[in-house]
Amino acid sequence: MTGIFPPLTARITLLNNDCRELVAPTALVKKMGIVNQLDVHSSPPRLSDVLFEKNSPTFAALAPLPSNVEAIDAAIRFSTGDENFVVLVGPSGWGKSHLLGAIEGRLRTSGRESSRPIAAGKFVENQPRLASPGPLLLDDCQEVLANSKQRVMLRLALEHQMRAGRATCLSFTSPKITRPIRNFLPHPREWTICLIGNPEPAERKPLISQMAAADGLSLSSTLIRIIAQEMHGNGRTLSGALKRLRLAGTTWQDGHGTVRACGLLDPFFADNSSWDLKHRILRTTENLRSMLKDLSPADLSIYVMLRVASLSESEVARATDTEPAEVYLRACKFEREILKDQSKSSTIRQYLEAVANSLTGE
Repeated sequence: MTGIFPPLTARITLLNNDCRELVAPTALVKKMGIVNQLDVHSSPPRLSDVLFEKNSPTFAALAPLPSNVEAIDAAIRFSTGDENFVVLVGPSGWGKSHLLGAIEGRLRTSGRESSRPIAAGKFVENQPRLASPGPLLLDDCQEVLANSKQRVMLRLALEHQMRAGRATCLSFTSPKITRPIRNFLPHPREWTICLIGNPEPAERKPLISQMAAADGLSLSSTLIRIIAQEMHGNGRTLSGALKRLRLAGTTWQDGHGTVRACGLLDPFFADNSSWDLKHRILRTTENLRSMLKDLSPADLSIYVMLRVASLSESEVARATDTEPAEVYLRACKFEREILKDQSKSSTIRQYLEAVANSLTGE
C-alpha cells in the first residue's frame, strides 16, 4: 500500500484526549538522517499522483504510531544493514507492503542491489529465475502457508538465504503474530518479528490530519474526529475517503463543511451499523426546535440533507416520509427564504455546528 501515511518525525505528538507526547525509540531517532535525505526536496503530491498512486513508497511517507513504530524501526534498520532477517505481521491495509517498498527504495538509493518486493507465491513458482544476490523482499507470505508444497519450497529457499547470509524481509497478513508463523521460520530466534497493529481512534486522529495535509486538504477538527471514530476499515479506506473529498474541494471547515463532507463520505460509513446521517440530522432538528424560531424544522431537515449533505432525493424522501418531487420543491423554497433573511442564515450556521458535533458519536 503506497502513500497513505504522513511524514515521519523524530518526535511524534499524538493528539489524543490526554495530549500526551510519544517519543520514538532511540534506534529510530538515530536513523532520522536517512529518512530525511529521501524526501528533503520532494514537492507536494499532484492529484493525479494521489489518484493513481504513482509516487514511490518512502519511509518519509509513514507516520510512526504506537501500533507501528517498532515495525518502522525494524524496516529502517533492515534497509541500512543493521538487521538481516525481519518479519512484518499485521492486518491488511496498514502499511506492510508500503514498508517493503520503502526498504527497496532506500536500498536502491544507497546503491545496494535488491529485488523488488514480490508476492511469496510468485517467488516460489518462479525460482530460481527470481533469485537475487541482494536482499530478498517477500509480501503476502501467509498465502504460501496454506499450500503444503509451496510452504516447503519457501522454507528451503529461506534456509538457503540464511546460510548465504542474504538479508530477507517477509510480510504476513495476520491480526497477530501466530505460532504457525513462528514455526515456519528457519532458526526463528534469528528473526526480528514486528506487529503492525490496527490503530485505535486516538491514533487515527493525527494520522488522518497529516494524511489530509499531505493531500492538500483542510479538515475541521470535528470532521477528523468523526472519521477517526465512525469510519471502519483500514488505511486504504481512509485514503479513499480523503481522495473523494479532494475531488470535491480542499477546504472542509466549520459546520457546513463538516456536514457536507459527511454526506459525500456516507458510503464509507456503510459498515458502521450505528451510523445514520439522516437520522442524526432529524434528531438534532428535534432537539433544537426552540432555537429554530420561525424556521420550519421539517423543511430545515430536508434542506440540510439535500442541499448541504448532498444526499439523493429518494433517500431524503424515505427518511422524511415525503415524495421525492416534494423534497426538491421544499428545499428550493427554504433556500430562497434563508437567502433573503440574514438572521435565518446565522441560525442555520449554529444549527449546522450542532449537527456536526452530533456526528462524533460522543
